Amino acid sequence: MESSAKPPRRRRRFLVGTLLSAAVLIGLVAMFAVWANRQALNTDNWTETSSELLADQHVQDAVGAYLVSELFTQVDVAQQLRDVLPPQAAALAGPAAGGLRQLATRAAPRLLASPAVQDVWSQANRSAHKQLLRILDQDGSLVSTQNGEVVLNLRALVDQLAANVGVQDKVDAARSKLQGGAGAKARAAAQQKLGVTLPPSTGRLVIMRSDQLAAAQNIASGIRNLAIVLTVLSLGLFALAIGLAVGWRRLALLRTGWCFVGLGLLVLLTRRVIGNHVIDGLVASKSVEPAAHSVWTIGTSLLYDIAIAMFAYGVLMVVAAWLAGPSPRALASRRALAPALRHRLAAVYGVLATVYLLILLWGPTPATRKPLGVVLFAALLVLGVELLRRQAAREFPQAREGETMERFKAWASARRRPVMPATTGSTAAVDLPVGPASGHVGELERLAALHDSGVLSDEEFDSEKVLILNGK
Repeated sequence: MESSAKPPRRRRRFLVGTLLSAAVLIGLVAMFAVWANRQALNTDNWTETSSELLADQHVQDAVGAYLVSELFTQVDVAQQLRDVLPPQAAALAGPAAGGLRQLATRAAPRLLASPAVQDVWSQANRSAHKQLLRILDQDGSLVSTQNGEVVLNLRALVDQLAANVGVQDKVDAARSKLQGGAGAKARAAAQQKLGVTLPPSTGRLVIMRSDQLAAAQNIASGIRNLAIVLTVLSLGLFALAIGLAVGWRRLALLRTGWCFVGLGLLVLLTRRVIGNHVIDGLVASKSVEPAAHSVWTIGTSLLYDIAIAMFAYGVLMVVAAWLAGPSPRALASRRALAPALRHRLAAVYGVLATVYLLILLWGPTPATRKPLGVVLFAALLVLGVELLRRQAAREFPQAREGETMERFKAWASARRRPVMPATTGSTAAVDLPVGPASGHVGELERLAALHDSGVLSDEEFDSEKVLILNGK
């Protein structure tokens, strides 16, 4: 009869292990899908990330150098200086232009760090990302297909930027002069006179060809679906594995917790390794490596948060499984909690509710900032307390109120009590045995003190003494 029961048990253990392995693999892909969805397809996250990027000192230096390079490429500053300087000083135009470039290089990062530019940058990114989502969702009037190309009309963003810096009236006046055939002549004259390169079609940006739009829309839809489906599937497999582990669910919960911890650590390691390879492969100049590292770190900060959340959830599951386990320390913990769980359950829930509210105010993980996550974690917390209460009630049915404090006081008193060596006559001391047994003398004496004070019953004293002597 016993031999016939072993094969089904082995098959079930194999099935549970297979489910956990599949859940880990699917969960790994789900974590990256959730990150891509939150980072690329969420306007609030996109705006926050882009703002953090421009607020970084390394990024400001790199972007400032690029802007200065673009400015001095499109504008012939030396020629402009020659036009205003007297003929005898024309030779100073070149050195003066170089000095102006150095001055602009130092001033550009400060300009980018100013609150006004930061605010304009944030608003522009928010507006642009909303329009991008409208493109991917096939909804929006700013997108048109001309000559096989998908064109994004940026006039709305230009108007917003102009309004923020207070030059909207000048922009409108310039637009009215550049309309029609006269506009082309005026633009050409401005380029010749000022040395400024004006694009032939301002305010219009070709973002992709029309045959690429469907692929981009399918990718966006796929990321959204994968983030939901894979997450639900992975969590469902973990739950199914725990449900099938009849008779050893605590061990299955412990393994699930370690799977969560491993997933978090694996994603953190992958983020670091991939970041180093990406930066080494794409960055050609050492001068922009700090900016590239900042971009990668800030751009993957949401992935870091997801990995830390998985690690934290795993640690909580491991602790819960350990607390319900048979180890002496776990048993002692349940014994200490038994009186409160039996006589002061409302106070226990009050303390837990206070701690939980503090965690929600902190919001360490995305799930603790969403209604569904808040409700789910609250339900799991109540379920865990109820299971712990029932287990403690079965193990310690005679737990009485105040017993834990009495045990603690007796333990503290026993710890403070000096251990006097036994003597023969007035001077000779009895040698204590040397070996493994000598390490238990202090524990046995403290146990005897607890028994003498009435904290431990005879049965509890005998069982604890056996554990100590057996080295458990």
